[in-house]
Amino acid sequence: MKQYVLKIVTGLVLASMVLAACSPAATTSAPQPTSAPTTAPTTAPVAAKGKLCEVTDTGGVDDKSFNATAWMGAQEAAKANGWEASYLESKQQIDYEKNLNEFITSKCDLVVTVGFLLGDATSAAAKANPNQKFQILDFAYADDHPNVWQQVYATQEGAFLAGYVAAGTTKTGKVGTFGGINIPPVADFMVGFQEGIEYYNSQNGTSVVLLGWDNAKKDGLFTGDFSDQDKGKQLGQNLIDEGADIIMPVAGQVGLGTAKAVQENKGTMLIGVDTDWYTSAPEFKDVILTSVLKHLELSVQAAGKAMADGSFKGGVQVGTLANGEIGIAPFHDFDAAVPQAVKDGLKQVTADIISGKIKVNSFSTLGTTPAATTGGKVCEVTDTGGVDDKSFNATAWLGAQEAAKTNGWEASYLESKQQIDYEKNINEFITSKCDLVVTVGFLLGDATSAAATANPNQKFQILDFAYADGHENVWQQVYATQEGAFLAGYVAAGTTKTGKVGTFGGINIPPVADFMVGFQEGVEYYNAQHGTKVQVLGWDNAQKDGLFTGDFSDQDKGKQLGQNLIDEGADIIMPVAGQVGLGTAKAVQENPGTMLIGVDTDWYVSAPEFKAVVLTSVLKHLELSVQSATKAAADGSFKGGVHVATLANGEIGIAPFHDFDTVVTQALKDEVKQVTADIISGKIKVNSFSTLK
Repeated sequence: MKQYVLKIVTGLVLASMVLAACSPAATTSAPQPTSAPTTAPTTAPVAAKGKLCEVTDTGGVDDKSFNATAWMGAQEAAKANGWEASYLESKQQIDYEKNLNEFITSKCDLVVTVGFLLGDATSAAAKANPNQKFQILDFAYADDHPNVWQQVYATQEGAFLAGYVAAGTTKTGKVGTFGGINIPPVADFMVGFQEGIEYYNSQNGTSVVLLGWDNAKKDGLFTGDFSDQDKGKQLGQNLIDEGADIIMPVAGQVGLGTAKAVQENKGTMLIGVDTDWYTSAPEFKDVILTSVLKHLELSVQAAGKAMADGSFKGGVQVGTLANGEIGIAPFHDFDAAVPQAVKDGLKQVTADIISGKIKVNSFSTLGTTPAATTGGKVCEVTDTGGVDDKSFNATAWLGAQEAAKTNGWEASYLESKQQIDYEKNINEFITSKCDLVVTVGFLLGDATSAAATANPNQKFQILDFAYADGHENVWQQVYATQEGAFLAGYVAAGTTKTGKVGTFGGINIPPVADFMVGFQEGVEYYNAQHGTKVQVLGWDNAQKDGLFTGDFSDQDKGKQLGQNLIDEGADIIMPVAGQVGLGTAKAVQENPGTMLIGVDTDWYVSAPEFKAVVLTSVLKHLELSVQSATKAAADGSFKGGVHVATLANGEIGIAPFHDFDTVVTQALKDEVKQVTADIISGKIKVNSFSTLK
C-alpha cells in the first residue's frame, strides 16, 4: 500500500526554547502609537468566518519590528481566509494575562502572542484552556504544549549572509554589532554574523575584523534593554569611532538610535534585523545596507491557514533559509555599492547553507558538535510503487529530504522494481553505512524484520507497519487512517448527488482496508444523523471484503474499476491503491459530475493534473514521521517500538476542499468539525479492519 512531529529542532534553535525574541519590543517608557486603542481590540475589516487575535508585547503594534510584522501577517491571514483580525496592545507586562483572557472570552479561533516575554502568560492560558489554539512567536517550551504552535527562527543563518555581505562591502575592514540582552535569540544573530565574516575572510584572503562580539568568549556589547535609543546612538557612535563602517544592532528600538548615529556619520551603513528596515524604518533608508529577515508574517499566515483548514498542530516550528522564513533584504540604495562578486558568492553561500555544506552555529552550539554536523545518512527503500508514486513512497521521500536538509545529513533512496529487490536494497544500504534505513509499507515487513534481526545495531524505520514481537531497533510507524477516512466518508455522504459513493483497494491488507472501513462508517454515521440512505459500493464491513485490483501500479485497472463504479451510480470514488488510483482519476475526469477522494497526500497538490476533480484527500503525514525518526537518530533519542499517528496528534486528517469549497455546504463543514472533535474526544469510536466484528 502506498500509503507529521513537528519540524526538527536541532542545536540551531534549542536555545530559543528557554528564552526567545531576538527583538523584544520596547518597555513601557517607549513612545506609544497614538492611533492604537487601549481598551478594545483593533479589527481588520474582513468577513467574519473566524477570528485571529494578536496580543503584542510592550513594544506595541507599531514597533517597526516584531509586533508590526506579526500584525501584518495576521491581516494577510484574515484576508486570505475570510476571517477577522484583531490586536490588543500590552502597555505593561501585567497586561499580558488580561489581554489573553479577553481574547479567549471573545472566542478567538487563534490567539497569537508575540515574543518570549509572553511565554509564561501564554503557557498558563494554554494549559487552562486546552481547546483554545495559540501561536507564540520566537519562543518554544521545554515541556509539551499541544495546543500551542511554537515558532522559532534559525536567525544565525540569515545573519551569516549579512556578515558575508558586510565583510565584502566594508571599506575600513571593520564592522560592528551589539545586542540588547545576552540571551540566545539575540546572540544567535551575532554568532552567525561573525561566522559569515570569517567565512568571507577564508574565501577571499581578507582580515575583516568584527567589533562588539566574540564567538570564542560567547560575549560582547549589550545595552541591557530593548528600548533606550540614546544608548543605541551612543554605542553605535562608539563602534564608528573604533573604525566600524557597517553596524548590525540586535536590540529592537535601541537600534533606531544606532541608525541616527550612522546617519550622522557619512560613509557608514546599518544592517537591520527582523524586518526590512528600509521599509519599516524609512526615515533611515538612506543608510540601510540590508536587513536580516525573520518572516513572522509568513509564520502567522501559516498558522492561520492551518486553523482555517483544520490541520493546526501544536509543537515547535522552525523558520530557516531552506523553508524561506529566514533571509536577507535587498540592498536597495546600496545595490551598486555591493560588488557583483559578493552577490554571486552570496548565492552560493545560501545554497551551501541550505544543502548543509556550510554549518552555521547558534549560540547554543558554539564549541560543540551539534547533530546537524554529524553528516549522517537517511536511506529509503521504496516498495514497488516507486519513489514518484504521488503517494506513500513520494511522501516518505519528501520527509527524508527535509530531514537530511535540517540535520545536515545525506538522503538516498533505492526503488524496488519487484518484491525480490527488498532484501537486496536493504542490505545495500546497510553495507553503505546508512544511519537510518526507512522502508515503506507492509510489503517490506518481512525483509525489514530479517535485516533488523541480523543487524541489531542498525536503526530502521518502517512506515505503515508494526510487528507483533519486539524489534527494538525498528521505529514502527502506523496510522489510524480509518479516522481520516471516516471524515472523508461523512463528507462524501453529505455531498453526493446520486446517493452512491464508491471505493476500492490495491490489496486486501489492513493498511488498505482501514481506509475502506472508516469510509463506510463515516457514510453510515452521516446516514444515521440525517436519515439518508447513501450507499457504499466496493466495500462491505460486514463481509470485511470488497473490490481490489491486486496491485498498486496498473493504472488501466484503476481506470476500468473507476468506470465500473461510475456506471453503477457512484459520483464520488476513493481509490486506495497507490498509482492505480491515478487511473481512476482519469475515469472521473472523463465523467462530468463525478469527484475523487485521494489518499495519503493531498492529491490536489501531488497530482495537479487531476485537481479539477479532487474533492478532498485523506492525509497521512508520513513526511513528518520520517523527519521525527531521523531527528531521533541524529540526536541520540531514537527508540524502537510502535508510534501511532491520529487525528488527535495531527498526523491524520483530510485536505481542504479546494475547488469544491463552495460545493460542500457550510453546514456540512461545521458538522465535520464536530465529528472531528467527537473522534478525538472518544465520543465517536472508529473501527479499523482488525477491530471489526
